[in-house]
Amino acid sequence: MYSIGKVAKEFNLTVRTLRYYDEIDLLTPSRIADSGYRYYSKEDILVLQRVIALKKLGFQLEQVKSILNENDWEDIFEEQLIIIAKEKAHLDYLEKMLRLTQQLSFIEQDINWTNLFHYIGQTEEDQVKQMAYLKEFFSEKEREVFNNPLFHMGEKESMEIVYLLRIAREQKYEHPSSMKSQTLARKLVLFLDEAFNGDKELIEKYWRLQKEAPEKGGLILVEENVIEYINKIIDFYEANEFKNEE
Repeated sequence: MYSIGKVAKEFNLTVRTLRYYDEIDLLTPSRIADSGYRYYSKEDILVLQRVIALKKLGFQLEQVKSILNENDWEDIFEEQLIIIAKEKAHLDYLEKMLRLTQQLSFIEQDINWTNLFHYIGQTEEDQVKQMAYLKEFFSEKEREVFNNPLFHMGEKESMEIVYLLRIAREQKYEHPSSMKSQTLARKLVLFLDEAFNGDKELIEKYWRLQKEAPEKGGLILVEENVIEYINKIIDFYEANEFKNEE
């Protein structure tokens, strides 16, 4: 037999916790001395190990009692897996929103709350509508390329486009033919080429969506004068690149 103090120390619990487990009929010691002192058998220890393991798996004490008292555990475990999956999805979403906030603050030097609310305020219905709109706008094959995380704000991989958008915002009043503008244009062209596997037609379609209906497609809201600047510098870059090839 093991004293309550020894069990508490062995499993890094408090004596108060073990007494509480006894009170709620979760773990009753095999022997209680006349003095009221509790002693645990090897079988009790095995039960305690199960309790601790189940708690670490995220089960509440009432659920732990049900699992230990019932032979059919399948439904309870399945319910917990569903809960964990939902929590994981929620944490993934929070991580993306935090990264998006970080990226927006980097682009704009201050958080554009309209942009942020556009993402955080989305309902499931909004997301369904966006998906339906994208299905109309892009073919299935195009959507596979379009899913490249390099171009998805809030993803780790999208920091390059975040950096390029910040530069565009900072120098949007530069002349399209300037060295600064053409350096940025070259970087943007190379990035788009990589993100969309060199599919020029898809790049044009995506950019048209960015200019005309970013909200419908769930895209980042970029200021009109920044988009106009990017269009001009890329047009100038491609026109001169074509001349050089000739």
